[in-house]
Amino acid sequence: MDMSRFLIGRIAGVSALILVAAFAFALWRAQFDVEHESLGAAEAVGAFEQLSALQDDDAEHVDQHLDALRAIAAGGRMRHLQLRVDGADGETLVAPAPAPEPTLVERAFVALLPPDARQADATTWTIRRADGRRYTATFMLNPASEQEEALEDTLGLLGMLLGYAVLTLLAVTWAVRRALAPLQPIHAAIARYRRAEYAWRVPALPMRELDAVGSSLNHMAGALAEAQEVRRTLSLKLLGLQEDERARIARELHDEFGQVLTAMRADAAWLLRRTEGQADVQAVARELGTHCERIQGDVRDLLRELRPQDARFDGAAVPLRTLLEALLRSWRDRPGQSTQLHLHLDAEAEGIADDLALALYRMTQEALTNAMRHARAGTIDVTITRSADDGLEWRVEDDGIGVDDAGRALHRGNGLAGISERVWAHHGEIAIEARDADAAHPGLRLHARFRAAFDRRA
Repeated sequence: MDMSRFLIGRIAGVSALILVAAFAFALWRAQFDVEHESLGAAEAVGAFEQLSALQDDDAEHVDQHLDALRAIAAGGRMRHLQLRVDGADGETLVAPAPAPEPTLVERAFVALLPPDARQADATTWTIRRADGRRYTATFMLNPASEQEEALEDTLGLLGMLLGYAVLTLLAVTWAVRRALAPLQPIHAAIARYRRAEYAWRVPALPMRELDAVGSSLNHMAGALAEAQEVRRTLSLKLLGLQEDERARIARELHDEFGQVLTAMRADAAWLLRRTEGQADVQAVARELGTHCERIQGDVRDLLRELRPQDARFDGAAVPLRTLLEALLRSWRDRPGQSTQLHLHLDAEAEGIADDLALALYRMTQEALTNAMRHARAGTIDVTITRSADDGLEWRVEDDGIGVDDAGRALHRGNGLAGISERVWAHHGEIAIEARDADAAHPGLRLHARFRAAFDRRA
């Protein structure tokens, strides 16, 4: 169904109903006006009949006719006429009904009328009886009645127009809401796509235009999902290449640089034996041996960082617990630092694939480096647990100074960005937030979740 046809059809139908209702109201108003006009005409005819009888009837019936005229004048049902009857001496025998106090709306409406529409014309009729008595009947046009009728007609017309406008607005609102109701699935799909949930699809929609938009969104989501998987695969390959490169550098350092250092220490020891009695030469030889030993220690530390998964090259799984314990121990053993480091690793959380285990080690390594160098933390907790849905949760928390803005922190260095990239490459989600927002040192919590993280090959 076309949206334009739907809207036009609904609005046209409602407009027709409104016109029918307006026509029915106009008929009712016309009937009301005709009845009142008929009643007013009947009252005017009755007044003329009583005046004629006042002129020709017997003297004993004069008061009866005057009372009837008073009732007609006081009733005010002649609509557009007012009656006053004066005696020969000028005394008013029949007075018109007093006009009610006009409302503010009536005064404002009368003020808008032209001046000649506010004047009241009068016609007199002199009644002479056979007994010599004379009366003067004055028929005056009642502008208040005309003005009241005009005001009622104007207000009725305005009311009809206002009602038509309100009903039309309601009809258009209803039709537009009905037409745009299918936008809810589109809005929901866009919200999911913003969260990179590209598996969501927009269902078939009743409006042709909106269905075309939904189809386009589905196509875009499919393309984005495919591109994301390609990028994720490339990211995993890149991370693998990085690990391979680290391993190659580690082997080179171990095989080449390590052998050279070992030879230099042997040469220094030989010099010490051959230069007995030469204090200055032996001092240099001992210093050379000390330097070689310190460099060998630094190389061993570097090798542990570059190639922590030595057991993997023998065909065994990555020993995650052993690697993490060694990592935390290396930080504890550094001179001059007092930060408390704690590891909480569930036994059930160790049966994961090698690539994810290595990723967790690298993430922890980077998180500890950032916390130890920048957070000024007193305590750092590393926690890895298995969730009820066979997922994995990784957390590193500290009580340090925290970060002002996690979004900016992702771009200030490679630490948090590298952690986020590894989490994303393994189909995980990461949250970067304060550990305690109300504390003087809010700290930082890195919390990653991985779905279906466990290796089921066993």
